[in-house]
Amino acid sequence: MIMIKQARPKLKKDLLAWVVAIPSLVLFTFFIWGPLVQNVIYSFAKTRNFEILGFHGFDNYIRVFADPRFGQAFQNTLLYVIYSLLIGFLIPIILALVISEIIKTKSLFKVGFYLPNIVPAIAVILTWKIMMDANDYGFFNILLAKMGLPISRWMSQDTLSIPLIILTLTWKSAGATMLIYLATIQSIDNSLYEAARIKGLSVWKRLRYITLPVLLSNVKLLLIIQIISVFQIFYEPMIFMGQTNDSANTLGLLIYKLIYTTQDTGQAAALGVITMLILLGFTYVYLYFDKKTSKHASKTKIYMSAEELLKHIERHEKRLDHRVMISIKKASQWLIVNLKRFLNRTKITSVMAWISLQFHRLFERTKRFEMNLFQSKKEGILTYSDYKKASRRIGYYVMYILLCVMMLLVLMPFVWLFVTSFKESNELLQRPENYTFLPQSFHVGKFLIVMQKTEIMRNVSNSLLISLGAAICSILFNGLLAYVVSVLKPKGHRIIFYMILGSMLIPPAVALVPLYANIMKIYEWIAILTGMSLRQVQSTIITLLPFWLIAGASPFNFLLFKSHFDSLPKDLFEVAELEGATRLQVFFKIITPLSTPVMMVVAIFSVTGAWNDFLLPYIMINNQNYWTVMIKLFRVHSELFTYNMTLDQFLTLLLFTMIPPMIIFFVFQKRITSNVATTGIK
Repeated sequence: MIMIKQARPKLKKDLLAWVVAIPSLVLFTFFIWGPLVQNVIYSFAKTRNFEILGFHGFDNYIRVFADPRFGQAFQNTLLYVIYSLLIGFLIPIILALVISEIIKTKSLFKVGFYLPNIVPAIAVILTWKIMMDANDYGFFNILLAKMGLPISRWMSQDTLSIPLIILTLTWKSAGATMLIYLATIQSIDNSLYEAARIKGLSVWKRLRYITLPVLLSNVKLLLIIQIISVFQIFYEPMIFMGQTNDSANTLGLLIYKLIYTTQDTGQAAALGVITMLILLGFTYVYLYFDKKTSKHASKTKIYMSAEELLKHIERHEKRLDHRVMISIKKASQWLIVNLKRFLNRTKITSVMAWISLQFHRLFERTKRFEMNLFQSKKEGILTYSDYKKASRRIGYYVMYILLCVMMLLVLMPFVWLFVTSFKESNELLQRPENYTFLPQSFHVGKFLIVMQKTEIMRNVSNSLLISLGAAICSILFNGLLAYVVSVLKPKGHRIIFYMILGSMLIPPAVALVPLYANIMKIYEWIAILTGMSLRQVQSTIITLLPFWLIAGASPFNFLLFKSHFDSLPKDLFEVAELEGATRLQVFFKIITPLSTPVMMVVAIFSVTGAWNDFLLPYIMINNQNYWTVMIKLFRVHSELFTYNMTLDQFLTLLLFTMIPPMIIFFVFQKRITSNVATTGIK
């Protein structure tokens, strides 16, 4: 009897918690989980557009495998994955390791490398496409001509198209990944490095035994995330190569073409299921290796004591894999010896030795002055005592110069777009010998001309309206669900958490067919309630409503809130409840004030995400009066003559679309960069 009485309050609290979570769960079910299940049903169905006429087993799957475009799309997608790992996977890790050792201007490099991530993807792709124009006046061809090299056809070459698209995506996203690695490196207990230095371990061994093992968990996680992200490639090849080019198909782009070109939604759904199974296969492989390596990784956790670390290193160096490393080291020493012999014969060594000697003398003479810079270096792989060697000081300056050059290369497209957007058409379309980087005069009035020709301000108001609604819905629904899962913790909350976490592993293109159908249902319900026709509903501002609600089912923003709620002191809630405060009072008087920073971050991400979004608005919004900025940008690029636009005016439009997210970024850059890093490691 006593147990029943104790169970009732618990049951009542759980029921209240689930009541609070119901609106959020409805959105997640309607926009994420439901479409995944519906997609499987569609894949076995005979369809007419989005209507199910009956079921005919595996016929859709047979037609997918029989379609020659599937083999090409699958091959292209795998090539995208391979090139993304070859080009883009190591760059963020190297950047994070180098920036973590920088003494001054660390924040400058963080902001500089992250900046491309904030720019709309469509604007990035179009900017790079124009820079890689195969004609003589393409910027990259002008650079080649200035250096006396032959010009390239760039994207027109099939062998170059995929690597160049991956290079563009790496340029855009490497900075965000770098911040996650950097946050992990900076969280390492400095006493471990100090103990390693006292023990006499080299810089390489500190990196190998302390830094890299701690990075391992993030490397594994971001590896699978990168593979899944690359599988989502859709409009990048479509814009670079054109919609009619089937040789550029990816799995995501082929799904789109099956829906909107051949209107074969059943086959598109079957291809979505096949893509999902491929990604689940990658995820299983990741989880398998993660389980295999977790035991080893647990021995090198961030909170390991210095004594445990030294014992671990001592044990490790007695093992077989250390002997393998010794064999590799001996082989590399043999290679270096023979290389030195070759260089001696060609007298290159003597020249290099003379240059090295001069640098060494210079750095020794200025040692007292230089060491003032390194006195503040008390944390990280190298510290003040390490830089007493002139060679390490030289290495630091070389590293710093290379980092500056890399950041200038990252910022170059922005600089080029800025100066070029003010040029007149005759200045832009110049042969290499007549080309000048800066415009003859800055024609600021071009912004007004472009705004009048494109009526872009109407699209700006649409994007701002979507962004505002998305921010409100994202904070409200994701925040409430995270509060239930993290703080209230009713029975079954872990299932919801894992369902949300798992949904991040599935690309949106997989459920594109039922998601489109579900959004159309919203329009149909509104038409029934208001008495309007479906066409009338889609011709009013109501057509923007689904994009507000979709933001309320964001796994990323949910995890942002949950990470924050998990970090709040639980003692505070317990004391408040003991003093008689209800859970509602705890939420509004304690949790809400403490959550203002994360609410601001979620609002910023929601606004920039809604502003930059292209795929779903492009598919769903038919009335051009309600096109977003990104849709208008894509349409103008496709129909320059229709809008009576010249190329230089289009560049002005490109610059205009980048300004709002950049303003938001520079105003809130500290919050954005810190929360990207924190969310990545949590």
